[in-house]
Amino acid sequence: MEQKSAPADRAHEIAVKIYVELVARNTEITQESVKLTASAANIATLSLRLSEAFLQTEADAIAAKAPVTKYTVQGEDIAAWSK
Repeated sequence: MEQKSAPADRAHEIAVKIYVELVARNTEITQESVKLTASAANIATLSLRLSEAFLQTEADAIAAKAPVTKYTVQGEDIAAWSK
């Protein structure tokens, strides 16, 4: 059996949570019927896209907070600091 990568597992987990929430918000239940106001396939597609967008935005935000680890210091820079 093929193992999923950790990011794919996380994307799936987030997509499932989004899907459940969207289905709950778009389902009308009465005594006589159950009506889903949006297509289940469209909700699934939207959920997957939203989870991917969330993870990408989260990664970008984390990267923006990360300390700079690659420096290029030239002799002129050090000379300018000692003035």
